[in-house]
Amino acid sequence: MKYTIFYRNYMKYCNYKCGYCPFSKYSLDEIKIHRDKRYFQKFIDYIENSNDEFNIFIAPRGELLNFDYYKYGIEKLSKLKNIGEIVVQTNLSSDLNWINNVNKEKLILWTTYHPSEVSLDKFYCKVNKLSKLGIRFTVGAVGIKENLSILADLKEKIDKISGYKPYIWINAYKDETNYYSKEDVEFIKKIDPLFEFNLKNYKCKNSLCKTGENVFWVQGNGTIHRCYKNKVKLGNLYKDKLEDIKKEQVCQSNICTCYIGYTNIKNLNLDDIYKTSILGRIP
Repeated sequence: MKYTIFYRNYMKYCNYKCGYCPFSKYSLDEIKIHRDKRYFQKFIDYIENSNDEFNIFIAPRGELLNFDYYKYGIEKLSKLKNIGEIVVQTNLSSDLNWINNVNKEKLILWTTYHPSEVSLDKFYCKVNKLSKLGIRFTVGAVGIKENLSILADLKEKIDKISGYKPYIWINAYKDETNYYSKEDVEFIKKIDPLFEFNLKNYKCKNSLCKTGENVFWVQGNGTIHRCYKNKVKLGNLYKDKLEDIKKEQVCQSNICTCYIGYTNIKNLNLDDIYKTSILGRIP
């Protein structure tokens, strides 16, 4: 069987301090790091010894590529025969040299730009270097109004890259109702032509969804949920068989707002839009 797993690491920590992000408020200690490392190694061992095939999305609680055990672990996962693709979200604050050691056909990075934490020129230098390393990646940001002009500047720079040109996506800021004017939306679409897909909140009650059938949300300790929003425990990755857990069923939530959720709603057919990699957010 082939499954997609969203792996949610145990440790909550980010080296950036964006005001809208909850993970910026946590601190590190050796106990948390040790437990997180142990959990991730157990996950790697499970994947390596499984007879199933997997696409994996590493969904961090903050930033994790500043820790060597994630770099080594992702490198190993990328080289396993039963891995189709492995997608990792990162703010690009770590060094990029480790990427030379991965299977570049399987690794995809979601790189995220945070204008309050890093200058445009510094972030662009990382993007430019990454484009020459031979892997696929995208560049994303939260669409806060005060950042829109600098995101347009970033797109202008990326359009001039001589190597791989990543798609730029903007996550709609949905904490305020009617946050964007029509002019704002048109401006953002010049940066991210697919922005309106993310701008919507999808009514999903009783809709068939891939989650729980061949897509699972796995916590660091192995606990399995259908998706990031559903808190019902389906089992444990290390105690139960996915074959026994999987089941086609309709969504019980009213609204789905996040890309990693609504792209699994079957009747939206977003695989037809993100043809290169729906998990990697590449059209």
